[in-house]
Amino acid sequence: MTKEIVLENSSNLNESQYQDTPITASEVNDPDIPQKIWEMMKLYEYGDGSYAQQKKNFLRQGEFMKDFEDDYHGWSGKCTYFSPSYHNLTLSQLRKYFTWRTAARKVEFQPIESPFVYLYLSELLCGIGAETPEETLKKMADLENGFVNSGFADTLLQMHLKEWMFEYAVIHDFQPETVMHYADPRILAHDTYLSTLRNPAAKKDDEIFMALSFFAEKDLFLSPVITECESRGKHLFAELWKCVSARYDEGGSDFFTACFGEPQTSKWYPLFNALFRDDGGDSDKECVLSGCRKYFCRGGVWYEECFNRIQFDKVRFNALLHEAERVFRKYLKLGRTLRQKPDEIWATQYAEAVVAAYKKAEAEAKRPKINIDLSGLDKIRSDAALTRESLLTEDEIEEENASGTVPENEENGLLDKIHTEILRNLLKTGSADEYIKAAHLMPSVVADTINAALFDKIGDNILECDGKTIKIVEDYVEEVEKLLQNSKPC
Repeated sequence: MTKEIVLENSSNLNESQYQDTPITASEVNDPDIPQKIWEMMKLYEYGDGSYAQQKKNFLRQGEFMKDFEDDYHGWSGKCTYFSPSYHNLTLSQLRKYFTWRTAARKVEFQPIESPFVYLYLSELLCGIGAETPEETLKKMADLENGFVNSGFADTLLQMHLKEWMFEYAVIHDFQPETVMHYADPRILAHDTYLSTLRNPAAKKDDEIFMALSFFAEKDLFLSPVITECESRGKHLFAELWKCVSARYDEGGSDFFTACFGEPQTSKWYPLFNALFRDDGGDSDKECVLSGCRKYFCRGGVWYEECFNRIQFDKVRFNALLHEAERVFRKYLKLGRTLRQKPDEIWATQYAEAVVAAYKKAEAEAKRPKINIDLSGLDKIRSDAALTRESLLTEDEIEEENASGTVPENEENGLLDKIHTEILRNLLKTGSADEYIKAAHLMPSVVADTINAALFDKIGDNILECDGKTIKIVEDYVEEVEKLLQNSKPC
C-alpha cells in the first residue's frame, strides 16, 4: 500500500535549506520510471544546503534533462512546494512535470499546479531549454500568452512572471523598446507624466493636463472648470504649469524640482525572488527606460535611478492646483466660490497671469485683421498718383511746383508729409476724411500705405478701413502718438 506523503509548504523563495522528498516503495519498484530520471536523481550531491550548493545541483540536473520528454498521466496528486527544484519532487511528480514541459515547449499549455510552472521558469532563467536570452524571453512570453492568459495561473504567479520578464530583459541588455514592452504600465505612466511636467514647453494641453491629474490629490476631471469648459479649462491648467515652470525660482530651484525633487540612486535586485536565475554577468551595463528612470550595473551590482515618491512635495503641488482652480472658477463664473487659503497666496500670481494672458489672446482673436497684398502695393501707389495728378487743377499744380511740395520724409523716416498729417488728423479729431478728399487720395490706398510703412516698426496693422473711412486701431493709439511726437508740424 502506497504511503501518503505530505510536503511542507514554504513561501521563502530564497530558503537555503531544503528537505528531501521521500520516494515511496511503489515508485522505487515502478518499472515504468524512465532510466533518464533515475540517472538524474543520482547526479544530486549533498552538501551544506546553501543556495550555491542547491543551484549547482539544479544546473547539473537541469542540463542533464534539458532534452528529456515524457508522456505520463498516472499521477493526479498535489504539489505543495512554492518553488521546487528537481530534488524536491517525487518520481511521479517529476514525470508529471516533464510531461507538461514537453507540451509547453510546443506551445501547448495545460492546467497544472503553480510549483511546476515555477520550476519551468527556473529552467528558463538559467538558460535551460533555451539557447539565447532572446529565446528565453520568447518562451516566457509564450507562457504568459498560453498559460496565464488562459486563466490557469494564480495572481502571485502572474505578478512574478511579469516582473521577471522585465528584469530579465534589463539585465540581459535588450533594446529599450523591448524592455518597455515588458515594463509595468503603471511605472511607464508615472515616468511619462513626470517627463511631461519636467519639460512642458512643447507639450500639448491634453498631455500637461493628464500629467497634472495623475499626481493631483483631487480628481481634476470633476472640477467645474473642466466639466463645463473642458478645452478652455485644460488650456488654463496647462498654461498655469508652463507659467510657474518658467517663472518660479525659490532658492535657485525650479518648480518641478521643488515638487518632485532630484533623481535618487539606490541598489536594485533583479530576479531576487526567483529561486534559480542567471544574474546577467558582471560587465557594466546601462538601460535607460525613460527620461526619468534608468538601470545600470557597475562591477556586478545593479542600481536604479529614478524619482522617489518619498521626495515629492505634494502639499506645494496641490496648493498650486487648488489656488488656480479658485482663480479660474472666479474668472469663468463657474461653481461655488472657493475660499483662498493663506498658505496658497504665493500661487495666486501665476493663476492670475494665465487669466490675463488668456483675456488678451481672446481680444486679439476678435480683432478683425487686414490682409495686405504687398506685391501689388507699388502698382496701387502708381495708379493713385496718376489719379491724383489727373484731378489736380492747373492752379494746384502750379502751387505745388512753386512751393516745392514734393513728398518728403518726416523725421521718423517712414512716412511723407501727407500721410504723416493724415495720422495727426486721426489722432486729434478721429477723422481725416476731409484731408484725404482735399488731397485727392483713396482711403483704402492711404490705409495700405501707412500700414505697410509702419508694419515693421509696430508689428501689426494700425489702421482699419471700410473703403470710405479710416480709423486708428485703439490698441495702437499710444504707439502712434510716440512715433509722431518728434515729427515736424505741417
